[in-house]
Amino acid sequence: MAAISTRRKATTIKSILGLIIIPIILIYFTTGFSQNSKKYDPTTLVFPTFLHTYGIRKATRFHLFLFTQNKVKFKDPQGLAVVRLTAWEDTSTTKDDDEVTVYGVNSGQNCIIYNRSMKSLGIYGLKQTGIQRLNRPRGIAANEKGEVYVADTGNHRIVKLFNPGHDLIFQKSVGKIGSAQSQFNEPCGVALDSEGKLYITDSGNNRVQVFSADLQLKNLWGEPGKAPGQLFFPDGIAVIDKNERWNYYREEFVVIIDLDHSRIQQFTPQGNYLRSITASQFGYPDCFLAYIGLDYYNNIYVTDTKNHCIHKFDHCMNYITSYGRYGDDDKEFIEPRGITIYRRFGQVFVAEKWGAQYYWIGTDYFDFSVTKHSSRNLLQFKYLITEPSFVTTDILDSEKRLITRLWTKQFRRSGKQTDYWSGRIWTVADSVFIKEKYKPSPLYQKMKILPSGKYIIKYKIEPTYSSFHYFEKIITREFFW
Repeated sequence: MAAISTRRKATTIKSILGLIIIPIILIYFTTGFSQNSKKYDPTTLVFPTFLHTYGIRKATRFHLFLFTQNKVKFKDPQGLAVVRLTAWEDTSTTKDDDEVTVYGVNSGQNCIIYNRSMKSLGIYGLKQTGIQRLNRPRGIAANEKGEVYVADTGNHRIVKLFNPGHDLIFQKSVGKIGSAQSQFNEPCGVALDSEGKLYITDSGNNRVQVFSADLQLKNLWGEPGKAPGQLFFPDGIAVIDKNERWNYYREEFVVIIDLDHSRIQQFTPQGNYLRSITASQFGYPDCFLAYIGLDYYNNIYVTDTKNHCIHKFDHCMNYITSYGRYGDDDKEFIEPRGITIYRRFGQVFVAEKWGAQYYWIGTDYFDFSVTKHSSRNLLQFKYLITEPSFVTTDILDSEKRLITRLWTKQFRRSGKQTDYWSGRIWTVADSVFIKEKYKPSPLYQKMKILPSGKYIIKYKIEPTYSSFHYFEKIITREFFW
């Protein structure tokens, strides 16, 4: 199964946070004072293990001061991009496969911050002059070859940079202000597909322009307007194509934010309209949708700077959940902006007003219920999971001893779920008792059908990404049979 292949062995990343701040120091400065005292612990995204980050999972102004010696400050952070550079590949080992390069746009200082290695930062834009200088850059996209593209919004152009391994080098640019082909009016978002085609939201011209890797125009599409399928000041953009290696469904589409940052639309790469959803439709009429990230299962993540959270949708644009709230404590954001996801391992990087955060994709559940089926003698379990997951389900007696196991690590797609059980007691492998440290219930050996009484249902939900080694979600509910 393709899903099984995503359960890859996580290796200890020497460092990588947000924009990236290198965790050489074993200091954790990221615990702030939340305005919310109630326990808040959503798990759609989870923190990496301590050994993976040395406890540092937020890049703060203090970290940036330490590692740039006050050369750069967080000033209007915008787009993010993450890649595993081919130049970094060591074919003799797989232990460094999660050592990635993250590029972050620091728009207020007209620069790009990135990790030159796992021990140092690089900055492009502070010393550049003339044609190489950026002006209010917004979106950024990159690939493993070292090609980096920036929406140089204030200069109404697209800039191509190149990273041979440790430094960003200016190569060329295309565009000037205007409405003709290959001209732009405040380009905002850029996205790369696996074949090197560059998709650009030409915001002021209400269109998308598509370029080749060497910045030659290949296509142009979009009809101005506010109706579904039309574009009204398009901004954030993301793309997935069928040839992308880490693409579970082997589908292709383009996702765009428009309509004053209140709508998300999905198109084919050729510009054919597929579907759309407005923020009001999923409960956030007052919002500011900013940037888009896509994961291995083509789930869509959209940052919302006004509501200080990330909205998540499945690949068909069905709303799943919103993650985060206002604050500077764990799993909280202050105006999240750029978001990027390394699809292979489910590593998520989020820029916010005064820094950046680093997560792994986890999983969560909502609305779990146990009921009797209305017309059949079956037990019915309903719930929603926020990420494709592996599900294991056990039936326990009142002493929490194992009666039977219904299924082990069954793969479930994200969204609403309904499971059924007839009450039959199945034979359980000895390894289950040993691994889970269960004691067998007397009913396990004596009965084939569950007798009337009070019991416990236990669901174990595990993510399919790197986090499955360290994280699981447990649900238990009492029920009567």
